[in-house]
Amino acid sequence: MTGHLIHIGYPKTGSNFLRRWFAGHPQLSYAHGGVAGYPDVYRLVRDAAEPRSRIRYRVTSSEGLATPIASFGETSARFRDEPAVPMEEAQAAACELLADLFPNAKVLVVTRGFRSAIPSMYSQTVRRGITQTFEEFCARLETAVRERRDGWDYCRLLELYRKRFDDVIALPYELLRDDSNAFTAALETRLGLERFTVPSERINAALSPVELYWYPRLSRFAGRFGDGRIGRAYARAVFSNRLRLPIRLLQRLRPGDPVTLSDLPSTLIDAYRGRAGCLRGEPLYAPYAADYL
Repeated sequence: MTGHLIHIGYPKTGSNFLRRWFAGHPQLSYAHGGVAGYPDVYRLVRDAAEPRSRIRYRVTSSEGLATPIASFGETSARFRDEPAVPMEEAQAAACELLADLFPNAKVLVVTRGFRSAIPSMYSQTVRRGITQTFEEFCARLETAVRERRDGWDYCRLLELYRKRFDDVIALPYELLRDDSNAFTAALETRLGLERFTVPSERINAALSPVELYWYPRLSRFAGRFGDGRIGRAYARAVFSNRLRLPIRLLQRLRPGDPVTLSDLPSTLIDAYRGRAGCLRGEPLYAPYAADYL
């Protein structure tokens, strides 16, 4: 019987690498943006006519399932302010929906230490045209964390899924970052798969500390052009980081303060405490305990 693996993120935890691995593994069936390995019902019909006997698991993958928002999947790269989402309710609803549809699935949750996740989240929002400085972003994030609107409570999410699914796998992004082969080997062991590797390469790399300083300021200026042709061209440029060379020149002419981990407010870090305690006994998390507070 073919199994089903549901990968639910989190964002900025190596999802692009994992999707390449899902797509390449000969014992997995995965379709980008699809469900249970199928992009649409037509592919399901074709598989019924010509079944692939080596497939062990069909894969559904989306980091949006860990932190659901109303605009997820929209193609526009332009940043827009999201309305407040009752995140705990949205996470529970996602879990219930998946459990109703696929009650026998295995679930994969990839986590990331908060200290490195915060700048990476900021980098991703900067790519979408955010105009907030890092200090403003952290202040807003801290409010969301304390009001439990951020969704980054690993223990609560794992508890939700472990109540509804028999096999929930938690793996640290840090292992994927340090040794992608060890990460995929650990997952293959849990799933009973043959060994398969794909080249490790950086995809959707975070912006540099200098770029994190300059892009919000440039986005503030570009906002004057609205969503016209110039505004759309800028949105595409910032999303793909095509302004790195002009930013280097700007930094030489008018040096700004690069955004670094030392800029993380201690009050924001404190707000995350207690959200990863359930991972303390997991052997693969032991080398990275400090990353999870």
